[in-house]
Amino acid sequence: MIVSCGEALVDLMPDWLDGGRIYRPVLGGSAYNVAIGVARLGGRAAYLWELSTDELGCAYAQSLAGEKVDLSAVRRDGRPTPVCIVDLSGPEPRYNIADPGRVMHDTPLPGLPEGAEIVVVGSAVLAQEPVADTLEQLAAAAPLVAMDYNVREPSITDRARYRARLERMSARAGIVKASDADLRMIGVDDPVAFLHRRLEEGAALAVLTRGADGVTAFTRAGEVEVEAHPVALVDAVGAGDAFMAGLLTALQNRGLLSAAALAELRGAPLGAVVDAAQAAAAAACGKRGAVMPLRTEIGGSHFAPA
Repeated sequence: MIVSCGEALVDLMPDWLDGGRIYRPVLGGSAYNVAIGVARLGGRAAYLWELSTDELGCAYAQSLAGEKVDLSAVRRDGRPTPVCIVDLSGPEPRYNIADPGRVMHDTPLPGLPEGAEIVVVGSAVLAQEPVADTLEQLAAAAPLVAMDYNVREPSITDRARYRARLERMSARAGIVKASDADLRMIGVDDPVAFLHRRLEEGAALAVLTRGADGVTAFTRAGEVEVEAHPVALVDAVGAGDAFMAGLLTALQNRGLLSAAALAELRGAPLGAVVDAAQAAAAAACGKRGAVMPLRTEIGGSHFAPA
């Protein structure tokens, strides 16, 4: 199973009603989105985190169960569900998170569920102590790790420490994925050189996403450039999560979720899994908010076993 580990938080999406600004609540959070995305694309998914027993937490649990995501590693607690105000006024979405209960900050993480193939970590929680230390320990014990940088700048209080953690965890990861915007926010001037260094330090597959300018994917065996799929853009919220869900599902269905297999990927097979991820991201960009696409919306050939 692809085990997605990290926050579930309600996105407050800007909207208009009767001529006035409102914020529409949408179930979101990067890790939650990836778990839902994998399941909708036909992959085997699990979710590992804490969900509140409040009304919103119950909605999360119901949504995950409805998509047949494994919930055996989910803890329930009475702390309030975090929320995130989404700001779409700039070239990139900006996310301002409020987590009054500090979910998962003072309790040990559950163990990995049976059948875990890979653990997906990243996003805002890796900038928050002490839960980031706990996540790093969990990742170190996982059979394989996918790092999705997914930088949420308002969450960063110590940029140097945060960047050092990302680099340290990337060296032990099977997959490292970052956007050019993610890397700019942590002070990276040359994204390609930065990701090549992650491969030199031990990562097996590195992926750089550039939105409409496409994707570059690197392994020690080679690299590919894959164009973005054309889409009538609604917003880019959730596009990176859909990309990661598509990439992981395509790899899972081809039996490629191992460090050895990832390191050997090149040419057409590497291009095919990245193109599947691009198709998922494009489908998400055609929807308002972080709505993960169904396999039937994209075409099953992207996610069929090789």
